[in-house]
Amino acid sequence: MEKVKSIPMTLFTYDEKEFLEEEVTLSDLEKEGSILHNTHHKKFWLNLDEEDPVLLDKICELFQVHPLVKEDILLKGQRPKVEEYPHHLFLVAKMVYFKEEELKMEQISFILGENYLLTFGETEGDVFDRVRQKLKKEGTEVRTRGVDFLLYQLLDALVEGYYRTLEIMGERIDVMEDNIMLKADKEEMKAIRTLKKDLLYLHKYAWPLREISSYLSKDDPLFVDKETSMYFFDVHSQLMEVIDTIETYRELLAGLMDLSLSSVSYRLNEVMKVLTIISTIFIPLSFIAGVYGMNFKYMPELSSRYGYPLAWASMGAVALGMLYYFKKKNWF
Repeated sequence: MEKVKSIPMTLFTYDEKEFLEEEVTLSDLEKEGSILHNTHHKKFWLNLDEEDPVLLDKICELFQVHPLVKEDILLKGQRPKVEEYPHHLFLVAKMVYFKEEELKMEQISFILGENYLLTFGETEGDVFDRVRQKLKKEGTEVRTRGVDFLLYQLLDALVEGYYRTLEIMGERIDVMEDNIMLKADKEEMKAIRTLKKDLLYLHKYAWPLREISSYLSKDDPLFVDKETSMYFFDVHSQLMEVIDTIETYRELLAGLMDLSLSSVSYRLNEVMKVLTIISTIFIPLSFIAGVYGMNFKYMPELSSRYGYPLAWASMGAVALGMLYYFKKKNWF
């Protein structure tokens, strides 16, 4: 039998009057006097950020979690969804946020029971700091209502993470537009493609979330009060705005891609125009130089005292005349 690692989990125990945040291990939960055996009508939120199949198996056993749910938690890259089981409600969502200028996309699983909420992430770090601050303050709505309202707060914070991510992406799009207007290069094209790919993932993750919020707000799901259902409709409305913003940014990036390509083509045309003008000017000059470079004995200009400077003067006059003509035609 595999030994369970002593991985710390964060446990938030609360009611209207009391609040406790502590780091616990599996052995702490299995003790006779733990929150699982002696709740005193308190609610709790248990969060695990590190992946460990053995620990997850033990937690699922303690909370009577369905085996299919355990498989879904371990299976990464899942589409966001919501499912009902006899003892709990199961949700899968995607959490997005920027960490040190890098976009993080993390799968997070929620298990909602009668008086508890379990959350399972992939790595340390999330977008739930605002919810934790509310839990610490006595008298806040999240302290006085059930754990279903805590689930709403977490989903609301998750959607807010999409908003903040899109704000940063919007700022990057503005910078890209300015840079492209100055000078388009391969780096800008690469940045546009990367951002387009990130927006595609955001759309892929945000769209199913609206199905989850719609289900929680309308279909009378397990362990969700009717009074709380209306709050999930607010999450649904926010997600529609997020999806609209994503579509807008995708269109903007498509326009920036076209603008970048047009800018590159314009610069290439300008260079080719200058080179064409230079080549055109040198055609008659090459002709004159070629004629006087034949060195025939009876060429009268060769014996003239002013033949050499006259040859240069004629070439200069031709070049200046052609430049004047091109300028008058607005060819450059």
